[in-house]
Amino acid sequence: MASVNGDNDVDTEQTLTCLQMRMYHPHQEDRRIFSAIDLCKTHEIKAEEVVMFGRDVNSCKFKLLHNKVSRMQFALQFFKPLNSSTTSFEIKNLSKKTKLYVDGWELNYLNKADLPPKCMIRFGEFQMLIEIEAGESEDKFAVYCEVSRFSLVQEIGHPVMLAIPENGPLNYADPLPSSIPPTPPPVENDENDI
Repeated sequence: MASVNGDNDVDTEQTLTCLQMRMYHPHQEDRRIFSAIDLCKTHEIKAEEVVMFGRDVNSCKFKLLHNKVSRMQFALQFFKPLNSSTTSFEIKNLSKKTKLYVDGWELNYLNKADLPPKCMIRFGEFQMLIEIEAGESEDKFAVYCEVSRFSLVQEIGHPVMLAIPENGPLNYADPLPSSIPPTPPPVENDENDI
């Protein structure tokens, strides 16, 4: 005999908006860089939380273990724009020494911008391709991280950026054109060191 109350007690569950992040660093064979992030796992986060990325183990939910990453590199915040029924995300650069690029737009320290539905984030030698999968919930959102085996700049069709060595640019006879400004070479970014 089937239970009469079984279906009436189940809450309808709303889907979560999900930030799908694919990350790449040219030296990621050093497995340490992304080792503090639970990869290929959905992280549910309360809507009011600010999600920090950086090197600081106490402040950052997503830790990037590389000496060129600032203690607090950038923050993502879930929000609902005024007079809108949809939710969105904004990104804020928290690094005093490293510029952050969102689809080629430069964000200096404390600058912030809304994230488009699909975008490329770059700082130092890090590349992160973010795609927002819309959901219904206003109480929580999700972040899903994975590492790409290949440069994401190549994958999305932008010309490959030539690295600038510390001793100056190389002299190529035929430099590649670029629609994205080059990321400045990374520097040690611990704001407490003076």
